[in-house]
Amino acid sequence: MKDFPNDSTAGWPRNTVRALPLLVLVMASACASNTPSQRDTSWASHFTFEAERIEARARAVELARVHDVRAEQAELRGWMMTLSKEMSLGGAEAQGPGHAALGRGALALGDLDAAIEHLEAAWSAGFREPSVVWARALALSQRYREQRITALTVLEPDERRVREEDTERQHREPVLALLRQARQKEAPSADFLAALIAFHEGRLDAAAALLEPLAASHPWFVEAPLLRADVLLLRSAQLWEEGQQGAARARLEHGREALAAARSTAESRMQAYLAQARFESAVIAFIRADLPGTVPLSDREGLGPAGRAIGALDVASRLDPAASRPPCERARLLNALAEHPHRKDHFQGHLSMEAVETADAMLVRDPTSHCAHLERMRTHVSAAERAREGRYGAQYGTPEAKDLLKAIPPAGRDLAFHLLHARVLGLWVTTENDWGHPRVGDRHGAHRDQALDVWRTILALEARIPAYWIQFGELLVERGMDPLTEDGAADLAQAEAAWARASTLRTKAPGLWLLGVHVQMAKALRSRARDEETWKAWETARARLRDGLGQQPQESSLHHALGRILLEQAKERWAHGGNPAELLDAAEAAQAVATKLDSGHGPGVLGKADIAALRAEYAWRRGEDPSPDVDKAEALYAQAMSEGPTKTEAILGLLQVLQTQARYQLEQGRDPEPAIDRQRKSIDLMAILTVLKRASYLRIVGEHALVRARWMARTDASQAETLFNNAQAALTEALEQQPRSQEARLAMGELNRYRAVAMKAAGQDAEPLLTKGLALADALVKERPNWPEALLLRAALLSTKDPGSAQARADRDAALKANANLAPGWKRQFPEDGPKAP
Repeated sequence: MKDFPNDSTAGWPRNTVRALPLLVLVMASACASNTPSQRDTSWASHFTFEAERIEARARAVELARVHDVRAEQAELRGWMMTLSKEMSLGGAEAQGPGHAALGRGALALGDLDAAIEHLEAAWSAGFREPSVVWARALALSQRYREQRITALTVLEPDERRVREEDTERQHREPVLALLRQARQKEAPSADFLAALIAFHEGRLDAAAALLEPLAASHPWFVEAPLLRADVLLLRSAQLWEEGQQGAARARLEHGREALAAARSTAESRMQAYLAQARFESAVIAFIRADLPGTVPLSDREGLGPAGRAIGALDVASRLDPAASRPPCERARLLNALAEHPHRKDHFQGHLSMEAVETADAMLVRDPTSHCAHLERMRTHVSAAERAREGRYGAQYGTPEAKDLLKAIPPAGRDLAFHLLHARVLGLWVTTENDWGHPRVGDRHGAHRDQALDVWRTILALEARIPAYWIQFGELLVERGMDPLTEDGAADLAQAEAAWARASTLRTKAPGLWLLGVHVQMAKALRSRARDEETWKAWETARARLRDGLGQQPQESSLHHALGRILLEQAKERWAHGGNPAELLDAAEAAQAVATKLDSGHGPGVLGKADIAALRAEYAWRRGEDPSPDVDKAEALYAQAMSEGPTKTEAILGLLQVLQTQARYQLEQGRDPEPAIDRQRKSIDLMAILTVLKRASYLRIVGEHALVRARWMARTDASQAETLFNNAQAALTEALEQQPRSQEARLAMGELNRYRAVAMKAAGQDAEPLLTKGLALADALVKERPNWPEALLLRAALLSTKDPGSAQARADRDAALKANANLAPGWKRQFPEDGPKAP
């Protein structure tokens, strides 16, 4: 036929050619009919017959022993392709019944998306026969069940609630309406129809009871035990949430028995194995404190929910090695296990490696696979996050994850993509915060700005999840407190708005109250830096904490936040000449509660270390020996350094408190070097490298060099000059990073004064240094006219220049009137000076 030039079938698909005789018969029958209704009936009969033929053949394949089903599935898809061609040639009358047949065929083959698409098309075309009603109800019910169970795997409670509400709203009532329309004869049994209705009405125990006897009466109908397993799983999750763990476990075991029955009956039905993987993944998620068998994955037998899930996916892949669903579910499960908050094993690299191998194999087979790209990226980000937490020694960057992001085309950038993108950028922000500067070639704050933009995109897509507003708000607080931010007040106003929006959403997340507290703390600290009133912000922060602790009294992070607020208020009381002891005691008590709730670990340890360090500083300023508090702080900082999230701040805190000890030693006429040298015993070189370029670290290094230079100036002028230069270099670099830092400029002013004193003692001209120091002091006093430390710096510089300076006396009196706690330190610097008692 191909050699005959006038053959009208040349070039037609072979399935279409084969279908022509049958199509001619159907069209002849339709044409012979006298009415459109009769023609429609002919098409309906034909396509119904073909749908039943596909369903029967698919059922026979599933009931066979486990085997590679690709050849048989290809044959069935060929039949469906023939139906599709017939529908195209049949005109308008064939559209409804044709789509109905294709939908039923897709449902039999387990292609739920295609089934729903075709059945909806049949419905829209007006073909609403009882068989279509029933098939559409089954397909939409299956979608509802899968989404409900997938929602159980979401660990964040508010996000899970939103997903469940969406599923209920989109599918529950439409399916119930269809089930009530369906004629009983279209269902395998009255009990199955009644069970589906009970399930969608939320009567889960009734649905499970109705489904139980169907295994005996309809052993070939595996849909019944599969539905029963899903019903029992959802009921188990409800019971677990209510605290009825025994009843929940019993239903889980009954659900596993139903799944086993379905698999033993239909050994080659892929949906049965995917259902088991879905079942076990949900169990792993909602039974968070019970993870037996989730660690070793090499042996699949007897290893609890993870082993059963992986084993089921292995069989699913054997049924159809080319199918994309099993490896996708496998990669998701492996990543979920790696990210599970209650995993006990110390090394999770095997999970990451297996997830990477699975995703890479998917990409080799299909480079456009959305699932493979997302799960590959998720693996990388999870590994970097675990490294950040200090579980491994290595440090991870994220360039590979950024490349994976670019591989996903704009059309595939859904909410899941943007959430991963936000995690990638969040890692860059955290890394740059640790370094104290951006990567070479990057603009300061560029990744943080990008992250904020991504969160805006996320919130535009989904604004009902409080955690999203909270993370967005916390990032705004961070940018608002950055010394290099031009308009920090605007960021804090946006953060407050984000907190207000999150407050309108139902949530029990402690992050809500923490964001509210952090916004107010940031406002108070900004006001303090401008000598503005801070009382209202502190009181608002404490009020929000009281609300949070009233609802979650056992939440350690809230007690830690309370300790931080009390610590900052203690600093302000000291700065105004008061006694901070009562506030420090209260702060220490709050941090002790936080530490106890965290089983002796957590940020409460760092909080207690900071309190001990502040007590040491205040003891030194009063002229007392700070050693007991320094020793206590050193021990607590050492403990905090062993925990990843608090390591960096603990290093900086330890360096600062040892400097307090060194200053005390210097004022007592003793070598300060041993106090400074203690850091080498407590902080290893690799740990120092993590803070090497931070502005706060550089300031501390400069102050260390200054203390040593002051000591060496007494005996070795040459060595002192070298140390003064070292201090100058470190403080200059700190100011290059944060030119508006008040603490760094104050330290530079002190450096200029002490160096000037040493030069005057050596008979050298100190005027240029005093002039530089006064310029710094004048700028600080202009910014904060009532800041005692800045006033005393200017007074000290003026007194060094001219011991009889009236301005020096005025600045000294104003500073000590504002904060009498600084008087002992002034007297130690200028013992000949006799200021009036404030």
